[in-house]
Parts: sequence; structure tokens; C-alpha cells
Amino acid sequence: MTRMTRIAVAMLLAGAWLLAGCNDNDLGPTKKRPNLPPETNLSSGPPDSAYGANYKVHLYWSGADADGIIDHFDFILIDHPAFQDSISPSDSLYPSRVMVAVPTPDDPRWSATSSNDTLVVSVADTLRVDPRPLPGSNDGQLGQHNDFVRRQNFERWHTFFVRSVDNEGQLDLTPSYRSFNSTTLAPDVFLKSPINPQLEEFSGPRVIVFNWEGSDPVGDGTIIEPIASRWVMIPTRKTTATGYQGYPAALYAADVPWSQWRAWASTDGLGKRAIVRGLQPVQGTEIGFYLFAVQAMDEAGAVTPVFDATTGGKNNVARVLVNDQVGATLIVDERFLGTYSFVGGSRPVVLDVAASQPIEFRWRGDATSYGGEVVAFRYGWDIRNPQDDEEWQQPWCATCRTAPLRIFNSGTHRFFLELRDNAETITHAEIELVVNQVARTKDLLVVDDSVHFQDVDEILEDTRWRVTIDSLRARQNFDFDGDLRDIYDVSSRRNEPPPLNKVFDYKTVVWYVRRGQGGTAISTLARFFDPFVPRNQNAVVKFNFLSIFIDNGGEFWLSGQQPTEELWDFGLGAPQIPYPINVTNWDDYATPHPGEDSVGVRSFLWKLGVEVVDQGSGGRSTLDRNVLHHYCTGFRRATPQNVERQIFPTTQVLDHGHTLTVLTSDVEIPPPAGVTYTTDSQVGHTHDVTLTRAQLKTLARGGTLVVQTTSASAPQVHTHSVTIRDGVGLWGAPARLDPETSLWAQPSDPTLNPLGGRPNVEIYNMASFLANQQPPLQPDPKLWLALYNFMSPTVADPSTGLAYPQTGDGQPAIILRKAEPSDLFYSRALCGFEIFRLRTASQLAVSDNILLRQFRLGLPDGQ
Repeated sequence: MTRMTRIAVAMLLAGAWLLAGCNDNDLGPTKKRPNLPPETNLSSGPPDSAYGANYKVHLYWSGADADGIIDHFDFILIDHPAFQDSISPSDSLYPSRVMVAVPTPDDPRWSATSSNDTLVVSVADTLRVDPRPLPGSNDGQLGQHNDFVRRQNFERWHTFFVRSVDNEGQLDLTPSYRSFNSTTLAPDVFLKSPINPQLEEFSGPRVIVFNWEGSDPVGDGTIIEPIASRWVMIPTRKTTATGYQGYPAALYAADVPWSQWRAWASTDGLGKRAIVRGLQPVQGTEIGFYLFAVQAMDEAGAVTPVFDATTGGKNNVARVLVNDQVGATLIVDERFLGTYSFVGGSRPVVLDVAASQPIEFRWRGDATSYGGEVVAFRYGWDIRNPQDDEEWQQPWCATCRTAPLRIFNSGTHRFFLELRDNAETITHAEIELVVNQVARTKDLLVVDDSVHFQDVDEILEDTRWRVTIDSLRARQNFDFDGDLRDIYDVSSRRNEPPPLNKVFDYKTVVWYVRRGQGGTAISTLARFFDPFVPRNQNAVVKFNFLSIFIDNGGEFWLSGQQPTEELWDFGLGAPQIPYPINVTNWDDYATPHPGEDSVGVRSFLWKLGVEVVDQGSGGRSTLDRNVLHHYCTGFRRATPQNVERQIFPTTQVLDHGHTLTVLTSDVEIPPPAGVTYTTDSQVGHTHDVTLTRAQLKTLARGGTLVVQTTSASAPQVHTHSVTIRDGVGLWGAPARLDPETSLWAQPSDPTLNPLGGRPNVEIYNMASFLANQQPPLQPDPKLWLALYNFMSPTVADPSTGLAYPQTGDGQPAIILRKAEPSDLFYSRALCGFEIFRLRTASQLAVSDNILLRQFRLGLPDGQ
């Protein structure tokens, strides 16, 4: 082809192209010039090359595109090497500019965003001062050094790049950027109790749980938590001269075997806790000593820089001595048996208990001595193999703190209890109960409870009792060893009462008291205790096994100097109520209490026959006594709360329960055919409960009934059970004076007392009150009265044959009580006078009446 031909062809092709361009959009005018790149502007943030920026940096930017729109932005935050960053301030006011290299357009670190700002949390993990103290620093120098280091910022240089991307994908090839030095203070972390920075060392068991807390200053006044922690436990030794070796230098070493970093808020709690096992107990100065340390890290990467065992709130080091004797403590309470503590390796506790004695263990755990936490308990009775989980009646339980009440009648029984802490360490408790029955194989035990007296009266008292007992043995033979076996002297046995297994071995106990500075043994054993008043909350009292003794046929005579005061806390003022006192209506706050013991109707004083003390001679005016809530008038029984009826709740069944009302009149005079009661109506129905005459008599004797209601069909077929028990001393209350005959009728003569009731007067120390009755009370020669009013100086009354002791204040002397109204003889007695002050003839007469005529001492049971 010639040159002209080539030109012609080119022109033809050009014309064709122009012709096509008029009809093809892809070749339109907009494609004839290249797409212009967008521009990016970082509008706000720290100044470029800023030396002291906060590690939290808020950056803002914008973009512009001359021939289109901005589609999105890309950004990169570059962390410069910690120790090879490209800047150092030549002048604190005008630092040199950071030298940076712009990332390539295809750098994979670019991240896309449609936002025009971001809050950057940057790294500040470089400390430019040496945190190690000078060797040989004393405590003061070490503290100053640590304070200085804590005030130094951690830092790290960063450069933030941002670029625009337009709607056609064109990049800003000259990204905008800022370089800045992030700074932050390191977080503080401190070991919690029981680590005490004021003590030289912490004594812990083979397994120790360390707990810590921490805080991190953000820099804007905000305090947050660290993000992670790590710990280390290194063995060391201790010398007298230098203390724990390696503190703190060894903790700064590069080869410290730190644990892995754990998230501060980890669900298993190990971000703020370490469980260290396998520690060796102390042996000499080389074994059993450790240094424990913990560090915290914040979100900028700064790590607690110093190790400090002595500064409160910043003590992240513990100097540890391992002691085998330290561990979780398990404290077991039983209201009557006392409080016992168990730690690892504790031996079983062996205790004597009475047959029919209620046993109800309560417990709590304490692992704070080594930083642990109690997580669960379990318990069981008579377990043969504690390693067998199936034998425990209660499996591991986080909330169980009590065991159900148990009563044993014989044998030996073991209570097992275990505590588990959050380190899976077990503390084992074992209590062996030896059950003692009231055997009554020996005749007479005399308890000398005159404490801290070594005077003439003490000698007279001891001598009088020996002479009296010898005289009684001459009249009615019984076994008694007064030199060795059958006299228990409290003062020679640390003022402790005789153990129950000794008391239970006798048929009759004579207990005489005279209070000295050390109190009396019977006041620690049988004093009235109201568990519901605030001062007695969580109190532990000894079990009154004397009640078990007399309830099982034992005869008991208490005599001495104001013995009622040894059995009842009369008090001297509010909230205690002083004399006079109505025992069965006692109430510290004049409000009904929730249990029977709150009114004393199960008290030992009441069991001995005392209902009213000092009524009529309490040192108050008649008006004052009349307004006291415990006042009762004349020879009538006390009228406690709920005189006419008592109301009892049923069990809850099908989400509802009922109440049952029992009439006092039915208990006092049981109908031959019994009585049927109907519960209140709940959920549209009622139930019936039938009590037989025998059951009503059981209630009159102070017994407890658990009965079942009849069934009801709504909301579906069901029954309830209800526990019925006199809680206020009303049912079966003592016999009262018949106002028509002026006689104090006793149940031993049914013609005089057809209503029954308890056979004793139950009024004590009412000399003036008795003498002023109209008509005056006169002993009936046909009856053995329960109370003798010893006002007369005569030795004996020919009409009755009974001796009348002469006492210093003319107080009455004897109260007798039977166990049951049907009993022929009395089985318990109380004398309110000191025996050595009586005439010998009176002492012999009283002792003959109580021990021989009533207690039938020396005779087989039933004779």
C-alpha cells in the first residue's frame, strides 16, 4: 500500500470512528478524560507529631471528589516499634516531626468505613524508665522509687492514615495522616484480705486462694478496670537478717515464670483470683517460703510496673509462709451442746447426749484466713464410708446451713459434715453422740452446788445433809456412798454441773444451791431461756438434761438460797421484767412469741411446780402490780394469751393451708367421745379433725399431737396434717382453789377435784398473801398439800404430823409436784430456804416427807 493509500484508509477509519461515537455511550465525552482522584482531609485530632496524646484518640476527616462523589474511606493505624520509633523530642515544646512511610495502595491493612470519624484505642506499652529499684534500698527508698515509677507514663508512637475512595473506585494516592505518641498510666492492682500489707508475711495452707482488685486511670478523670492479669508464685527462703530473699528484685527478672494473661472479667473468676496448690509447709529456713505477685494490664497494654508488698491499695506482692495448721474453718453449733470448730485434721468430737434429747445442728464456714470462699456443704448421719457420695443424706449444697432435728433413744451415732471451698479443699467435721438413757440403777445422788463458800455455814450445810441422809437410811434402807461415789461437789469440779450420764444413773437427785461470786452450776444448766428475744439471738446454752431425767421417772429435789433465781432470769430492769413474776405468762415485751419456750411453760422452774414468784410481796404497790401484764389474782391459775382457744396452722397442700381452733374447755374436761373440729374455709372447702379423749388428755399433760385431717375433694382429693401443742402454759394448768369450798383441791382426791389438772399449788414465796386470804387458807388434814406455809415457829403440827421449819423471813418452804395427775406420789420438789438454817427436827421432817414418803427412796418402783 502506497503512502496515499494509507492516508485514505486512515481517514476512512477516522470517519467511521466519529460516526460510531455519536451513537455509543461507552465512548461518550465523559470517557475521553481520566477520572480525577479524590482528596482527603484529617480535620481534627492531635497535632501531627504530638508527643503526649492520650491513648484514646478521636479523629475526624472529610473527603472531596472533583468529578464524582466519595463512596467510602480507608484507614490504617500503624504502631511504630516500641524501642525503635523514629522520633525523640529535640525540644519539649517543638518536637521533631515523625518520619513515616505511606502504606502502598494495596496494603492489606487498609480497612473500609463509611464514617467520618473514629475513636482509636491505641497501644501505650513502653515505659522509658527503669522500674527496678537500686540494690539494697531500704523500705523508705523503695517506697519513694515505686511512687516515682507509678507516676511515669507508658507510651507508644502511632501514625493514623486515612484516604478517600470515590464512586468509581479511584483512590486518594496521597492519604492524610497524623503521628502521635499515646500515653497512659499503668493500672494499679492490690491483693485483698487476708493479705495484709501491714504485716511482714502471710501464713496460709498448702492451697491458697489469692484475690485481687485493680483500677486503671484513663487519663480524663475516668477510672475503669484493667483488662487482664497474670500472677506468679516463686519459692524463696527467709533469713533473720534480710527477710524474704529476692524481694523484690527476683520479680523483675526476665525469666519469671508468669502465668498466662487471663481476662479480668473472665466468667470463671480467674482474672481476679489465683488458686495455688501443691505448696510445701515450712521446714527450717529453706522450704515453705514463697513470693506471690500479680500484675494487671490495661487496654493500652500498660502493665503494673513495680512490685510492692507494703503499700495499702497498691500491694501486689505477698510474702508467704505455708502452715499446715491453716485452712477453712467449719463452725458447728447446737443450741444445747455448744459450739465446735473444725479445721483440716481435726479429730472427732465425742459428746454425751440424753435419750429423747432433740439434736439440731447448725453450721457456718470461714475460709477468709487464706483468701478462700466457701462454696458448699454436705452432711449425713452414721456414714460408714465418707468417700462414698451415695451415703451422704444431703449432697453438696451451697445454701444448706442446718440439719433436720433428730432424736435418738439409744446407741452411738455420728454426725458427718463437710465444707468445700473454691479451691476444692475439704474440711471434715465429725461429732460422735453417745446416747445415755435414764438407767436409774443407783439410789441417791447429792449435788453440792454452794459455790466459792468455805465458811461455817458451808460446813454446817454439808454436815446437816450427811446427818439427815444417815438418819433416813436408818428408817428406810437405801444405797448411799457419802465418801466417794454419791456426792458431787461442784466447786471442786471447775463449777461444772455433773455430767448427764452420772445423773441418769440415779433414781433420786438432791441438789442444793447457795450462790457465790462464781454463780451456780444449775444456773448454767437449767435456767429459763427465751430464744426469741433479741439478746438471746444466736446464743448457745447447755442442754437441760434434768428435764429429761424427771420426765423419765427421776425424782428431783432442789433446795437452797433463793433457788428460783438460779432457774429464772428475773432481771433488774427493762427489757427484763422484775418481781413479781407469773412464770406461765412471762413475756419480755408483752407480745405473743412464736414458740413455747418464750413463755416458760417448758422451763425447769415450771416443771418443779412454780408458777408465780413473790406475788404479793414484790416490793411494789398494789396499783403497780395490778397494771403489770403478768399479774394474776388470788389462787387462780395464770391466764396466758389465748385463754379460750388456741389456733394451729395445717401443712400447705396444693398451694393452700387451713387453721384449726382447739377449745381450752375441751382440753380441761375431755368429752368421753372426744371432739370433732372443722378447719377454716380456704379455696372453697374445709376439713374435719377428730381428737379422742386420750389425745385431749395428752394435750393437757403438755404433750404434742400430729394429726391428719379428713380429705376434701376440691380442688382435688387431698388432706393436711396439723401439729397441736400447748404453747402458752394454758392447757392442763395447775389445780386452783375452789372458790366455794375454800379448799385447795388436789387431783389425788377426785371428789374434791373432778376437773383434774396438775397437782400442785405452783405459787412460791407468798407468805403475806396466803395469810391475808379471806377466808385464810388452812391445810386440809386429809390431804398432802402441795404447799406448806411455814409461818409458824412451831416444830410440828399435831393435826398433820408435819414439821414446820423456822426460817429467817418466814418464807414458805416447799413446793411439790407430780409428773401426772394420776400419780400417787410427788416426784419433784423445791425448797426456798437454806437447809442449814433450819432446826434439825424440821430438816429431818422435811427430808422424810420428800425423800421417803413422796420419792419412796429405797423402795422398788411402784411401791
